[in-house]
Amino acid sequence: MYGVILIIITDACIFQETVNDICMTIKTYAQKYFTKKDVDYGACAECYKDIAKAWHMEPGHFTNWKEFMDRVSDNNIDKTFKHKPVFKDLIHVCDRSKEFENMIPHVRENIVTCVKDHVYKYCHSFSEETGGVDASIVSEYEQQIRNYKKDIDRIITAINGDILRYSDVKSSFEKFITEGANIGKLMESICVQIVEIAQEVKKWISNDSAYPDKLQQEILFNNGYKETLQEDVFKLLKRKQSLERSLERRAKIRKRVDKEYNAHRKEKKKRKDSIQTIQLKIERLEFQISQKCKAADDHKAALHAKRTLSPKQEDEIHSKLAKHLRELDRLNDWLSVAKRQRTRLERELKEISDRTYELKVELVTSRHESDEMKGSLVGMENELRTMHDRLDNLDRKTAVMKHIRVLKMSPETLRKLYRRRREFYQEGQGLTFKKFFSASQTKYFVAYV
Repeated sequence: MYGVILIIITDACIFQETVNDICMTIKTYAQKYFTKKDVDYGACAECYKDIAKAWHMEPGHFTNWKEFMDRVSDNNIDKTFKHKPVFKDLIHVCDRSKEFENMIPHVRENIVTCVKDHVYKYCHSFSEETGGVDASIVSEYEQQIRNYKKDIDRIITAINGDILRYSDVKSSFEKFITEGANIGKLMESICVQIVEIAQEVKKWISNDSAYPDKLQQEILFNNGYKETLQEDVFKLLKRKQSLERSLERRAKIRKRVDKEYNAHRKEKKKRKDSIQTIQLKIERLEFQISQKCKAADDHKAALHAKRTLSPKQEDEIHSKLAKHLRELDRLNDWLSVAKRQRTRLERELKEISDRTYELKVELVTSRHESDEMKGSLVGMENELRTMHDRLDNLDRKTAVMKHIRVLKMSPETLRKLYRRRREFYQEGQGLTFKKFFSASQTKYFVAYV
């Protein structure tokens, strides 16, 4: 494993050095030609015309700086021109283009080789290996890769346009000198854009080198989060089991209370029925007593009447009166007993009613509490399902990231991947470097001189 890591790090370092060399080459060129004081291109153009006149040539005779410099190198320059600052500026402009056209193909080849043979070839996120699993670290790097490709493609398109413009303006040496300021800006723009590509490549390589470590950090984070989540699941399971036991106990209590409540309701009804029966009995006794009292009063009135009664009639009335009084005593005794029974039943009814109400309140309260506990239990079950889904998702993510990390850490895997994609391209089914750089871009970027 350490050997594999060393190979990957070494390759990355080599290409980082290549990119750094490109940047240094551009920097050195820029310091030499873009930091000089302003050149008077109008004066340079006049100087060139004077030289051409001295050579008995038209200013349009030379088509490019190379033809002019070849003539200059033959020592055909009068001493009166050689020592003029404007002549030195003219030579400076030619040397600037000479070094530019010698430097750019080499720089271009190095940056294209770096992109083609390393970055595009080996710097992959392996997002296709996720199998639909949402691994953010992978999708984020894949998006970064798309952005890198998009930016590099955009810069290359801009460079191609600038190279075309440069080719147009250098076809006439006279025009080349006259528009030297604009050409200088164009050359500087091309250099800056090459550096931008180099910077994008450096960032891409750097991010790719850090990708396995980021995957490992994410794996470790997921493992830690999984342990925490498992502890939460265990605690929630204990709470759920405790709640289930409480529900079982409450169900037993509610069953007993419900049975007692129903029994008290029956007793309450019995007491009400008994009180109603006793009340009817009392009313009947009171009616009988009132009738007996009336009859007794009638007999008493007959005895006290101011008329003559025979002894026999008088004895009969006394006998009837005595009988009514005895019956009144018996009815009053029965009434007294009935009233005591009613009082006792009413007292018992109140006690039973109070207890029935207490049982009803207890039953309703218990039912509400049970419903709340059942709701909590459903919430816990839903939360447990969510936690288990998270655990499953974490396991899938971790497995995917471990798999991708193994692929990423294996140079042989990357070589196989590149060979497979190259075969697909040859069959017209895959993506290759030509997919990355359009035909026109490749043409202009490789052969612009």
